[in-house]
Parts: sequence; structure tokens; C-alpha cells
Amino acid sequence: MIDIIYSFVIYNALDIVTIAVILLIGVIAYKRGQREFVMCMVLTFVTEAEKKFGSGTGELKYAIVTERLYEAMPKLLKLVYTKQQLDKMIEEAVNYLKQYLSEGRDLLGYDEEKKKAVS
Repeated sequence: MIDIIYSFVIYNALDIVTIAVILLIGVIAYKRGQREFVMCMVLTFVTEAEKKFGSGTGELKYAIVTERLYEAMPKLLKLVYTKQQLDKMIEEAVNYLKQYLSEGRDLLGYDEEKKKAVS
């Protein structure tokens, strides 16, 4: 039985390698096409966590964002993005939000809306 499998693999090695390369290219193309979608989800969850928990609760916010991300992501995306890649995206979103807030903006995004709410 093993001899049959071995001879099949040897006989069809070029076909097997070609199919593997095509699948790999497909996965890479899919992953690149979905990066913006995943980044939008990450930024949304980071912003929600910041609104809800405020500053000084980094570990709690990270746990909430990670949990929400894994709940919301389609299964195929969970397969193509590693934990390290998602951690890097979360860190990018946190840095973006810090920069955004350091420019004197609020999480509403509209200073005029805040003025209306206070009035």
C-alpha cells in the first residue's frame, strides 16, 4: 500500500507541486484582499474598547478586542491570519487611535457633534 502511494507521488510530483503553488498563490491573494476588511474590524473593536474602558486598562481592552475579533472573523480568515499578525494589527490600530486622539480629537470624530451634545 505504501509502495503504491509512494509511486503515485513520484509519478505525479510535478502536478502536486503545481497545484500546491496555485493554492498558495490563491491564499496569499485572498489574504491581501481581506487585509483592509480585517483592519477595519480591528480598529472598530479597539475604538469600542477605548470608549468603554478608557485609559489604563490595556490588558482588559486587548482581551476584549481579541475575543471580539475571533468571534466576528469568518472561519477562512482565522485560518490565514496568525495570532502574531492579528496582534500586530491590533498594535497598529492602537497607535493610530493614540495619534488620532493626540491631535485634540475625540472618539465621536466630530467636534461639532460634541458641542451640540453639551449645549
